[in-house]
Amino acid sequence: MKFKESKEFVKKLYDILEDKKNEKYIRWNESGLSFFIIDPKEFAENILQNFFRHKNINSFIRQLNKYDFHKIKSKPELILSFGNQVIEFEHMYFQRGKRNQLYKIKRKSSSLEQISVVSDLLPGVKSNQIFHEHIIVSIKDLSNKFDILIDNVNDIKKMLNNILNNTNYNFSVLIYDEDTSMAMQIYNLLKDKRLNVTVMESKSNLYSALKNIEFNFMIFGANLLFFKEVMRYLRGFNHMTPVIYIGFEKYDFDLYSIGVTDFIKKPFTFSDFFNVINKYIPKKENN
Repeated sequence: MKFKESKEFVKKLYDILEDKKNEKYIRWNESGLSFFIIDPKEFAENILQNFFRHKNINSFIRQLNKYDFHKIKSKPELILSFGNQVIEFEHMYFQRGKRNQLYKIKRKSSSLEQISVVSDLLPGVKSNQIFHEHIIVSIKDLSNKFDILIDNVNDIKKMLNNILNNTNYNFSVLIYDEDTSMAMQIYNLLKDKRLNVTVMESKSNLYSALKNIEFNFMIFGANLLFFKEVMRYLRGFNHMTPVIYIGFEKYDFDLYSIGVTDFIKKPFTFSDFFNVINKYIPKKENN
């Protein structure tokens, strides 16, 4: 798909950017010195189709390149706001509020046209040599664009890792087991999930924690009499937080009737433990 001429293409692109109705597809950056396409697929479906009568984003980008627009590295905060599919371009004469500079934007000559022009100016230089020099320049340009792409990918990875780590450690779990060694065993199993794990060692502190700290789920391994007392207290004001009880045997009453959410029977294997626990860990923490 070809656009008619530089003035029409550039003017149409400028008008699209100036129309606020198009901001969910394409917009100026904050400085007004560049513009970015939020989602190339949506842009092709809604802007290219309506204004240029085709939906080929690659053709549109090639046209930008012909008029010496350059793809630039988007700032991390822009990518975080709109997603890593964002593509951003700039041209020294294509800026918000400076329509009067659009006439300065010229279509670049093709490679063969450039070779022909230089050959006419320098008849003593072989066109083959000029062609090779042009190829070298093109390779350097591609190399620079590749470096920008790699930097973008690395920045996105860092942001995602930071978000993942911060989110994981905000997921809180309470462990109370009268057997300290068992409590630490459970703690070691859960810490690899990057969870914020609290191990309670005293009964007095346990009640305070239940009342004042919000947990995503709780694991208990106490004797049954004390555990019943704890559940009566907890379910008196908290009916939502999942409670997992770890014990040796089946009981002559329904554990679930006192507010227990799940049961792990001792002795248990690694697989037994996580078959239950994984139901309460969100997928992004459940790796």
